[in-house]
Amino acid sequence: MKKLFRLLFLFILPAILVSCETDFNVIADYKEVAIVYGLLNQNDSIHYLRINKAFLGNGNALTYAQVADSSSFGANIKVVLIESNVNNVVLDSIVFDTITLYNKEPGDFYSPGQLFYASTAKLNENNLYELKIRSKKSNYVVSSKTSLVHDFAFSTPSSGAQSLNFKRSYTQQMKFIWQNALNGKRYQFAMHYNFKELGSSGDTTYRTVDWVFPEQVTEKTDGDFKIDVPYTNEDFFKMCESKIPYTDAAAESAVLKRFSSTCDLEVAVVGDEFNTYLDANGPSTGVLMEKPSYSNITNGIGLFSCKYQMHWHPEVPPLTRMLTLSAETILDLATTTNLKFVKPN
Repeated sequence: MKKLFRLLFLFILPAILVSCETDFNVIADYKEVAIVYGLLNQNDSIHYLRINKAFLGNGNALTYAQVADSSSFGANIKVVLIESNVNNVVLDSIVFDTITLYNKEPGDFYSPGQLFYASTAKLNENNLYELKIRSKKSNYVVSSKTSLVHDFAFSTPSSGAQSLNFKRSYTQQMKFIWQNALNGKRYQFAMHYNFKELGSSGDTTYRTVDWVFPEQVTEKTDGDFKIDVPYTNEDFFKMCESKIPYTDAAAESAVLKRFSSTCDLEVAVVGDEFNTYLDANGPSTGVLMEKPSYSNITNGIGLFSCKYQMHWHPEVPPLTRMLTLSAETILDLATTTNLKFVKPN
């Protein structure tokens, strides 16, 4: 009897599965869900917010993605940034207008025009900002809050420095050092080295190579300590020897001379919420580890946070002075590498 029951079950199970597949409908009633991405930087002349709506329908979702109305709220939402001081006193309400940017490359979603929400308002690093998005049709409301990353400065090199010395024979560890930024959580430092090339055709080419250092995440965001990135002078020359020569032998042979120019030191930093978002969306550390999703958008999905870029420019604005390489460093580039740099005068 048990054997007969098992046989009947095997015959009936496919019919049940087919019936479920036919009757089950994955398309629920429509519900507004906003997807929001925005990073505020008080030094930006224009602040952009990407606000879209989630969508699902019968048929191929990739087909819907190519239609702007499927994922765009258009002018049917009101986007306001409420500015308050540390005492929660409202100072201003900044209204964002729609703007279409036409530089999106082709992909799954419609292109090249993409709708954003933008404002040219000047932001204050000392104030707090609350984003409010309201549907004009349904009164559906989405919100989020962020502070801003405060300005900060290098201590090494000092503001009075004129050049960077990477003398190759000096082997002790060195450091770039800056003050931790208030509200800054994750940092990445890079040195952009500018130089020019004289080609066999007589043309001059201006180039930049980037010496990028590993990211650093701080425990605190109170701005009361210093951050440093260690290096050795030899690291600079290894970077140059790796990145400056053209991989194409013909292009490299066409370079007659190279001339050293300026250096730009940059620290990119993001706020605590953006750091959490990056951690949540980074690669898993184990094959069985399921990473949680992260969003700080109330009644929606996405991220609203802050970012900042700090450069070694003591006289900015306006820019009147940049760092150069020391004569000793340029001499080492000219005599200890095959990079065709001209000796300093």
